[in-house]
Amino acid sequence: MNLFEGLFASGPASPVREARIVLLLLGVLLGLLPAGGALAKDEPVLVDRIVAIVDEEAILQSDVDREVELFRLEREYAGRPVTESADEVRREVLERLVESKLIIAAAKQADMSVDDEAILQSVEAKIQQFVEHFGSMEKLKEELGRSGMTLDDYRARMSSQLRDQQYMRLVVGRFIRPDLEVLDNEVRDYYESHRAEMPTEPDSLTLADILIPVQPSDAVRRQVQDAVATVQAGLAEGRPFEDLARQYSRGPNAARGGAVGVFSAGDLFDPVLDETVFSLAEGQVSGPVVSSRGVHIIQVNRIEPDGRRAFSQIFIPVEITEADMQAARRRVEAVRDRIQAGESFAVVAAETSADPVSAARGGQLGTFSLPDLSAQFQEALAETQVGQLSEPVLTPAGWYLFKVERRTSGHAYTFEELEGNLRQMVESEKIEKALEAYVASLKERFFIDEKI
Repeated sequence: MNLFEGLFASGPASPVREARIVLLLLGVLLGLLPAGGALAKDEPVLVDRIVAIVDEEAILQSDVDREVELFRLEREYAGRPVTESADEVRREVLERLVESKLIIAAAKQADMSVDDEAILQSVEAKIQQFVEHFGSMEKLKEELGRSGMTLDDYRARMSSQLRDQQYMRLVVGRFIRPDLEVLDNEVRDYYESHRAEMPTEPDSLTLADILIPVQPSDAVRRQVQDAVATVQAGLAEGRPFEDLARQYSRGPNAARGGAVGVFSAGDLFDPVLDETVFSLAEGQVSGPVVSSRGVHIIQVNRIEPDGRRAFSQIFIPVEITEADMQAARRRVEAVRDRIQAGESFAVVAAETSADPVSAARGGQLGTFSLPDLSAQFQEALAETQVGQLSEPVLTPAGWYLFKVERRTSGHAYTFEELEGNLRQMVESEKIEKALEAYVASLKERFFIDEKI
């Protein structure tokens, strides 16, 4: 096992390799404080020690401890207890750290350098994602603090990981990949020897739908309308967007003046929001945008050179009650009864559906492979035959009613359909083997002194 298997191997994963790809955030949940009770006064304390030296670069005991703790936490998160001995885990972790230092040494010797600004931007983008996940910057800091880590600690750790990855890609691009050649017969042989593992095209469904939204009560509507009107009046008076966000927004980022983060096109949960954000000019403020979660007023703060948008929002949620959901359920059941009584699905869909895409086409959605549908939709459609209606399905957008227009059975992909992916797999295996040999040669070139 070596440093690169996690990126290039296609075979079964080792425990440490699996641990590094489960969930990036768990890399911050590391115990950094000494274990045990209080120490006697003046008793010597071992703060840290060097466990290995690679070309004048030290690997500390704390480095190994953090990686071991990362492995343990990620395994716990995945619901798989650690069965390997502590010595086995520590030995593999140390070997990976040594190999990482070797790669960096080789890259620097060849005058390679990484883009520190790009690394910083990536780290900040990750932090913003986690802020969204936990609900606020304060909650993220609390989560880090439970493991004795500050936000600056996390930034440093994530920067180090991304820097190592960049160096590795540079080394592969210069010293490994140019010497590799993947022959046609090797690709064909790989396909034949792994035929039983080749993917198959899943079954697909051609669907039509009707969406009946869950509408809030009249009182809730008036509250939302009043809040939106107050915000718009404040904007018209020239009040700063961030001040209005702090006062009126009920989103997790209100305390930060509504700042959400930096996003690429397609990253947002709602396509209407996404379209709005990427249609605004820098500094421009949108009108009210309605999503399945509530009403958003958007301001684009900055447009990055690569087209990404940094934006803020004032969010006013629309609260839905159980009575609202049941009222919508009665409406969708009435629609279902009309169709089963003989009315045209297309006519009823055009009249009643709130699906902005399909309603204008008589409810026609298109064809979808089964894995592309949510588990909830798959379950609802599992026993629905061609020409039949599904039972109503409740989603955040409202109640869906589906009609199955056609079912198409899947098939095993042919060699020609898979050839491009197969070539990449063969290349990855060759890169992995070449890297093993390359790292072995680095161990001969550079000084290594392991002290455990």
